[in-house]
Amino acid sequence: MSILLDKLNKQLALHENEIQLIDAESKVKLTGNEVRGAISLFRQQFINHKITQGDVVLIALGNTIWMTIIEQALWEIGAIAHPIAETTGVKEILGEFNDYRYSGAIISERLSRELGDQGILLEESFEIANDLVNFFSYTGKPLKHVATDAEKQLALILNTSGTTGKPKRVGITHEKILLATNAVTKSQNIQVTDHALIVMPMFHINAQIVSTVTSRINGCQVIVAPKFSASKFWSIVSEYQVTWLSVVPTIINILLKNEKSKDQYKKLKESVRLKYVRSASFSLPKQLLTDFEQRFNVRVQEGYGMTESTTVVSINPLDKPKIGSVGPVVDTDIAIYSDTYGVTYKANHHGEIILRGPRVLQQYLDPKENILIDGYFRTGDIGYFDEEGYLYVIGRIKEIINHGGEKVAPAKVESLISQFQFVTEVAVIGLPDELYGERVVAALHLDSSINYDYKIEEIKNKLSRELAKYEQPSEYLITGSFPRNQTGKVLRPQLIERLKGEKQHATIK
Repeated sequence: MSILLDKLNKQLALHENEIQLIDAESKVKLTGNEVRGAISLFRQQFINHKITQGDVVLIALGNTIWMTIIEQALWEIGAIAHPIAETTGVKEILGEFNDYRYSGAIISERLSRELGDQGILLEESFEIANDLVNFFSYTGKPLKHVATDAEKQLALILNTSGTTGKPKRVGITHEKILLATNAVTKSQNIQVTDHALIVMPMFHINAQIVSTVTSRINGCQVIVAPKFSASKFWSIVSEYQVTWLSVVPTIINILLKNEKSKDQYKKLKESVRLKYVRSASFSLPKQLLTDFEQRFNVRVQEGYGMTESTTVVSINPLDKPKIGSVGPVVDTDIAIYSDTYGVTYKANHHGEIILRGPRVLQQYLDPKENILIDGYFRTGDIGYFDEEGYLYVIGRIKEIINHGGEKVAPAKVESLISQFQFVTEVAVIGLPDELYGERVVAALHLDSSINYDYKIEEIKNKLSRELAKYEQPSEYLITGSFPRNQTGKVLRPQLIERLKGEKQHATIK
């Protein structure tokens, strides 16, 4: 058994009669002993279904306390969890099995109904505590990832979007998760008395490790909400005495603007014990940070990290933050790289942020070229250090669209839209959005003979079936010619600048 599992189980034993997991929607509350029992039931079911060391089980569920239980049950038999969005399309799920030969899947009731009889997966659902678990077994020969050392055994596979249109898979070992929880514990001063609320999607590394596993390994209480709801936020924070949570800037913006939320806070503020919110994923405007802290008397802690670094690599100390910065380095080697001066740690040298350390990715599960330079992982983000070693992130090299913290690969969306014969050309870009940071926009050239409104609806219907909601364009612009370089490649920055100032011809929403 890995050290990670040993620590998780010791906390369950220490808090066997105390509430450890709470589902904010169903109101289910589980003590340490009940969590341990549920893990054992799931583990036995996996063994019955011939899941063994190195097998990967895909998990497509909404936010639920059962996610961490299912994952630990898999880890205890040396298996690997690959959580993905519940909004993922059936076609994409089947593609995962065709490409990677996973051993099984646990999916939502909705996905189970849509899956049907397709030959790749065989339904073998089972009951846990009178609830049906929609389990499907792979009918082919599974591909295993087996390590001889428990610490080096993969525990999680998480997707991170790339410019190729197909998500890149990051394999995370037991050892990396343990190191990450140590970093989060130290940088946020996590205490056993803390109550952590999860509103971020549980297929993301933030909710997976920063909030859930770190809290559990410290014996904290974890409250899981199905999703962020402004109208319910302060009542949940008050009822469960939440002391901290992770958010993206979009959530902060919504809480500041939503009138129901603000009214609720006024009524409940005397019972609110929230010490800080941890903001990451994309830059939080200074005014929003200041307004939030003043209105709600809650600190905002900005940090920087990614799936490839197994969460946080820099974060603002709560006692000495710098607004606009993502803070000093945490347990990682961070440098700046540019063609001009190479790798440097000097202050005020702008360039690509690069990382290395025991938690940092060396290669994806599906190896890609050019991810390292001089042994450092290339983040694709641009930044610099100040004289006190605080890191600032000022932009992105990548074309990835950041919609409320969700990463959208333009090429993935473009490939689907391009399948329509009446689409002569498409460029998917991110335009500034006050609420979400960026919104996904499809700039189109269409066959002039067709009915635009009708055909756009065709595109929308197709994308709603094959893409997660956050990947679907919120606008379709019938626009003029695209700016290009000498080789014919679309110059996205110029297109974005042009469309920020003008929307040629028609906007169809």
